[in-house]
Amino acid sequence: MPGISLTQAKPPFILAIDVGTSSVRALLYDASCRIIEPETYFGRAQVALQTDATGMAVFEPLAVPKAVVNVVDSLLEKLQGKVDTIQAVAIDTFVSSMIGLDKNFSPLTPLYTYADTRCAKDAQYLRDNYNESDIHDRNGCMIHSSYLPARLRWEKRTNPDRFNSVSHWWSLGSFLSQQFLGCSDVSVSTASWTGLLDRKKLQWDHVWMQELGLKQEQFPLISDFGPGLPNLKSEWKKRWPSLANALWFLAIGDGAAANVGSGCTNDRNIALTIGTTAAMRIVPSIIPEKIPLGLWNYRVDAKRPLVGGALTEGGNVHEWLLKSLRLPEPAECEKLLYQMKPAAHGLSMLPFFAGERAPGWRDDASATLHGIRLNTKPIDIFQAGLEAVALRLGQIYRRLSPLANPDHRILASGGFLNSPAWAQIIANVLGKPITACLEPEATSRGIAWLALESMGKLDLSISQSPELGCTYEPNPDAHLVYQEALLAQEDLYKKLLG
Repeated sequence: MPGISLTQAKPPFILAIDVGTSSVRALLYDASCRIIEPETYFGRAQVALQTDATGMAVFEPLAVPKAVVNVVDSLLEKLQGKVDTIQAVAIDTFVSSMIGLDKNFSPLTPLYTYADTRCAKDAQYLRDNYNESDIHDRNGCMIHSSYLPARLRWEKRTNPDRFNSVSHWWSLGSFLSQQFLGCSDVSVSTASWTGLLDRKKLQWDHVWMQELGLKQEQFPLISDFGPGLPNLKSEWKKRWPSLANALWFLAIGDGAAANVGSGCTNDRNIALTIGTTAAMRIVPSIIPEKIPLGLWNYRVDAKRPLVGGALTEGGNVHEWLLKSLRLPEPAECEKLLYQMKPAAHGLSMLPFFAGERAPGWRDDASATLHGIRLNTKPIDIFQAGLEAVALRLGQIYRRLSPLANPDHRILASGGFLNSPAWAQIIANVLGKPITACLEPEATSRGIAWLALESMGKLDLSISQSPELGCTYEPNPDAHLVYQEALLAQEDLYKKLLG
């Protein structure tokens, strides 16, 4: 990932901050959205997610802001004497986050993440007592433990005194803006990931406010991504003089940023990402009047919708099977997979090792393997697991593809590309070519790109696409076999989960 040299770079310079659940990183981009010597000019800090057997997944309230300070310090120190002025700062964060603050903006709760499942029973209560189809149409989200309605109900039920003491319920993005700018606005993008946004009015949903005993003023003002805000607090101007006059853009969702950075900014490209988990997303040409049930409707910004589905399963299934089945080295497994016929093992798997998200959104789902016989081999189970994840993506693609241009491409990124055999399985399941996107920093590239667009420096519709790699063409015969396997997986799902 060499990027361009600092001497080749042209201003304005964009500082891109990528906030994930394991680390925070800072990188530098130039006026053409080219990354600048990322092996030299970078900042990186680990953040410790606190988890336990109850399903807790939280951060200590100030852990992430401290990490952001550390990565900015680190990057600016390396740039000292070489770059005097950075014109803009753009941020993406993990989303569906929540923190409760008192009237002085001091934290009263931990920083909750989407991975905290302690509110699963509250999600089930809401599903049992509300019309989920209406909620999905209004908010663009299904009812699930990863979204705020269930989390707020859980907080109210388990910590009523604390719940009643909270003056502000904010996302991580708003908390960061308050820390550095004294502004608590939340971007449309981040708000769309909460499950509390009226997706058509772009306002906090008054129905949830009433049902959960909340007030609109407890939530931040919803604003668009740009224009940037030039009001860095005085203490930070002194600490970071090269950012003194920089425009700061409101934080957006990491998934939205990744779509932009991988070149998936219209209905001609569907983004497929498989890291630990998996997702498929598209930016359709118009905001859908109705969303296919089971998918979500988030936002890149006020004018660009983002529709798709995410799975809890992905590379985590690949890793678990490799370790648990005591299989040969990955390279040997690749050779064996290429020699095996599709779904010839007679197995059907529901790969819900961490519950289910799209399209059924069942927190109580668990992994199931059906069809084991005396002649079943570990490599058969491995193949069935990879096929099972691919079939779940097939469920999403079947719902998503009608929103795409008929001539659309599927651009794929993530660690799964290290397994060409798995990539081929996915192409065969989808019945559509998938092309590898070789952009290693799609997420930070995406937020830098959006900042440059807002500043009038780049146009997303004509800017250069990321570097692409090989294309995996589907095998028509294998696709037909996988259509039958998909029906078998659906049948198993219905029998076990209804």
